[in-house]
Amino acid sequence: MTAAFIPPDHEVLAHYLSDQGDIWISEDIRTESRIYWQEGWCQSESDADGISYAPYIHALFGFLMQTPAGTRPDEPVLVIGCGGGSLATMLDRAERAVELVDVNPLAFAIARQHFGLPSWIPCHLTDGAACLRELPATRRFGAIVVDAFRGDVVPSHLVGAGFLSDAAYRLADDGFLAMNLFEGPGRPDLVGRAAVTAGRAVTPWGDVCLFEEAEGREGNVLLLAGAVAGLGEPGLLLPPRTMIAETRRSLERMRFRPVDVTV
Repeated sequence: MTAAFIPPDHEVLAHYLSDQGDIWISEDIRTESRIYWQEGWCQSESDADGISYAPYIHALFGFLMQTPAGTRPDEPVLVIGCGGGSLATMLDRAERAVELVDVNPLAFAIARQHFGLPSWIPCHLTDGAACLRELPATRRFGAIVVDAFRGDVVPSHLVGAGFLSDAAYRLADDGFLAMNLFEGPGRPDLVGRAAVTAGRAVTPWGDVCLFEEAEGREGNVLLLAGAVAGLGEPGLLLPPRTMIAETRRSLERMRFRPVDVTV
């Protein structure tokens, strides 16, 4: 039986039971886009090669490509939250070193089978906060990306001061933290609070900026903290198989938002 939230023009490719909730993989018959659904929420959308259709993923990729993140093998990009693994796949295609972290033991196998995640990308089955705490003291990353959700909410411990301080400690001198947040009417202060906390964690050496998907309504907002002062608006560098124009327009609608972290 197909889940009610899956669109009627989608073919169901797989259904998995996990401790983090039911996972469904579906494919749009018309566009061939694949969606990773978890507990009824779309957690990832890409083509079969793992190239995303989500504008915020292309924004993250574009920002990372403006920096040295992942160009030094001993300072890879660390992505916390797998889903379909599209950002990691795209970074690997751009010859950037990347590692993945997720708490779901099924996530990496699903991403490899249905979304083209390369088998050689290092994957760590653990919580993101625990991962940072348990690493050797000298381990550093060119960037740390947090794209981990339960439903449409980032787990609270991944936006807290303790985690953000640990992340700041793990960044290379020219590194930065990127966090995907989902802003809705029920959580009007979420982004602002996270920006202030992140600003304190990276002070005095870093900067903080916000890059938003949709002004004045629900949407993804990227929080960037660290060596981000010189970042410009990202372009579509790695187009997906289909819906290229739509993906580009969605990315071009994203904008930097003024932010005050001195509160």
